[in-house]
Amino acid sequence: ANAWMQHPVGALFNYQTMRMELLSFGEVLFNPVAQAKFVHTAAAGYVVGSVFVLAVSAWYLLRGRDVDIARRSMAVAASFGLACALSVVVLGDESGYMASENQKMKIAAIEAEWRTETPPASFTVFGFPDVAARTTHAAVRVPWMLGLIATRSVDEPVLGIVDLVARARTRILSGVEAHAALKALRANPSDTAAQARFAAHQADLGYGLLLLRYVSDPSTATSQQIEAAAWSTVPNVPVLFWSFRVMVGLGFYLIALFAIAFYLSARHRFEQNRWFLRLAFWSFPLPWIAAELGWIVAEHGRQPWAIDGVLPTFLGVSPVPATNVWLSLSGFVIFYSALAAVDVYLMVRMIRRGPEGLGYWPPEAATSAMAH
Repeated sequence: ANAWMQHPVGALFNYQTMRMELLSFGEVLFNPVAQAKFVHTAAAGYVVGSVFVLAVSAWYLLRGRDVDIARRSMAVAASFGLACALSVVVLGDESGYMASENQKMKIAAIEAEWRTETPPASFTVFGFPDVAARTTHAAVRVPWMLGLIATRSVDEPVLGIVDLVARARTRILSGVEAHAALKALRANPSDTAAQARFAAHQADLGYGLLLLRYVSDPSTATSQQIEAAAWSTVPNVPVLFWSFRVMVGLGFYLIALFAIAFYLSARHRFEQNRWFLRLAFWSFPLPWIAAELGWIVAEHGRQPWAIDGVLPTFLGVSPVPATNVWLSLSGFVIFYSALAAVDVYLMVRMIRRGPEGLGYWPPEAATSAMAH
C-alpha cells in the first residue's frame, strides 16, 4: 500500500464514480517500488535484530557471564548482520534508483540539487542547504557520483529543484484544465467535449488540486498562486538532506561494527578487546535511529502528496472532529506506551537472568529441564 502511494500504478481515476479504481491487481502487486522497498525494509529489520543480539552478547562478555553462548551469539550476529547490512546498502541503492525514476523531486531534495548540472551530476557529501537562497553553502562534492547512483549513466541529467518546479508549474496549468473538465462532467456526464478535454489532461489533475490550498476554484488562480503551488511541490530540503546523510552514515558505521566483530570472532579475541564490547553495547539504539530516519526520507520526501501526483496531503484529511482525533491518538499513545514498557521490562528481566539462569544453556541443561 505504501509503495502504491509512492508510485500509484494499476489504477485510474473514474470521473463517473469520482474515485480511483483498480485496473490491474498484478501491476499493484508487482509494483517495482514495492519490491525494492519490501526487501530493503526486511533487510533493515534483520540489521536491527543483529545489533540487538550483538549488544546483549557484549554485555554478557563484559560481565564474564554466559560466556560460551555469548561468544557464539556474537559470531552469528556479526556474520548475519554484516551480510544484511551490506544488502541494505545494495537494496537501498535500488530503492533510490526507483525514486529517481518516479519521484525526481524527492531525489533533488535529498541531494539539495537546486539546479540541473551537466551530467553526470556530482554528489554533495556535506553542506548546508539554504532554502531562501536556493543554494548549498560549504558544499563538499564528489564528481560524477550522484549521476552514477541516480541514473546509472554518465549522460543522463539529474534534474534540479528549480527545473522540476518549472515542470510542476506546467502540470498545474494542465491540471486546471482537467479540473474544469471534471466540473463540466459532474454537471453533464455525457458532455463529449468535456470528456475529451479531461482525457487529455487527466494525468495532471492532482497538480491542479494543489491550487485548492490557495483558491476555491483553480480556474480563477492568479499567477502568484500558481507559483506558490508549484513551489509547494518541494519538500523540506534541509530535513531530507540531513536525514539521508545521518541514515547513510549510521549504515556504514554498522557495517564497520559488524566487520570488526566478524574479525574478532574469527580470531577469538572478544575478551581481549573490551573497548569493542563497550562500543557494541552502546550501539544498540543506532539501527532504530537509522530506520526512523529512513522512514522520514521516504514519507516526508513524498510531500506534498498523500498519493504521489494524485492526491495532495491536505485533501486527504477526513472530516473528523478534533476531539475524536485527540481521544483516539491519546488511546493509541497510552496503549502502545504500556505495551512498550511491558516489553522492555520483560526483555531486561530475561537478559539479566541469562540463558544459563533460565536453564536454556548449556544444551544438556535445556534438555534436562524439558524432560522434567
